[in-house]
Amino acid sequence: MKKLTKFQKNIVKWICVIVILALIVYVFRDSAGPIWNQLKATSWTIIVMIVVATVMYGLCESLITCILARQYNQNYRYIEALGMTYFCSFYRVATLGSGAGVAAVVYLNCCGLKGSEALGMYTIEYAIHKLSTAVLAAVLFITNFAYMKQEFADYKWYLLLGFAATVVITACLMLFACAAWFHRFLYFLMDKVNFKGSFTERFDRIRKQCMIMEEASKTLLKNIKVVLGILFFNMVKFCFWFMIPYMILSGTGKLTPYTSLGITAVCVMLAAVIPAPAGIGSSEFVLITLYSGLVGSTAAGAMALLYRFATFVVPFIIGAVVAVFFGKIKKKELQKQMKYGANPDIKQEGQKI
Repeated sequence: MKKLTKFQKNIVKWICVIVILALIVYVFRDSAGPIWNQLKATSWTIIVMIVVATVMYGLCESLITCILARQYNQNYRYIEALGMTYFCSFYRVATLGSGAGVAAVVYLNCCGLKGSEALGMYTIEYAIHKLSTAVLAAVLFITNFAYMKQEFADYKWYLLLGFAATVVITACLMLFACAAWFHRFLYFLMDKVNFKGSFTERFDRIRKQCMIMEEASKTLLKNIKVVLGILFFNMVKFCFWFMIPYMILSGTGKLTPYTSLGITAVCVMLAAVIPAPAGIGSSEFVLITLYSGLVGSTAAGAMALLYRFATFVVPFIIGAVVAVFFGKIKKKELQKQMKYGANPDIKQEGQKI
């Protein structure tokens, strides 16, 4: 069989991406139309502002990835982390959330990290991401408590239930990511359940993942400055997204930047505990529910559509371009490994000699 030329391979890649884009547009056809219509009705100034906000979110996310990856590989570059951010965004949408972790592990592996290191790093990064969301939402809720109590008294039990669920989920995730004693407790429970050996293979995989987490936590969480830095940059990145509703609704005169920031933080926290693929639908539902009482259902609905565009569509489109050129990234890393060996530090040693 005749091999494809470089030009033909690129054509095939673009065709695959276009097919995936077409399938996703078809799957989300019910929301794609309203989003497009709302974009046409929105001023270019607001569109540019929300796009800049979501790009800033991606830049902060990439910085966090770069900081963590350099705990394993000092030669890991920021541009590689930026590529990973949008590569994962593409597969998060393309697989309805289930493929983002796999995409991250594949990308990190191609950038010099071992599979176990990549898996451990991504899990801990995600755990800190969830922890940062909960902490920021709690701080903003408490500092806006008088306003929240006045405007959302009818939803107080739902808010409390959402906070409780978030605390439980975040605690379990953090324990699984870095607590050795919690892993021992899981082993104890698994041994009790698996007395007939029916779940041996499945439990062995869990044990292996727990060991990977323990090794990753020893590497990534040993430096308190790194952990605090990641928490800080997580909160900074969230502020860029959480300010998007205010950018859209500021003309109503019914919101201040800080109150809008607090409401959106609570909305995102509540949406995260609603079981929905990649958060599709849950974010819009909570945003519209809480904001409609302040600015009306029409304005809240329009805002939710634009928020979805900024946080869902824009990263996906950028990620589609990264996915097309992923083969070149992989090839470049392979050439580097062949030149300097499997250990990325060999390059530095060779330069010193």
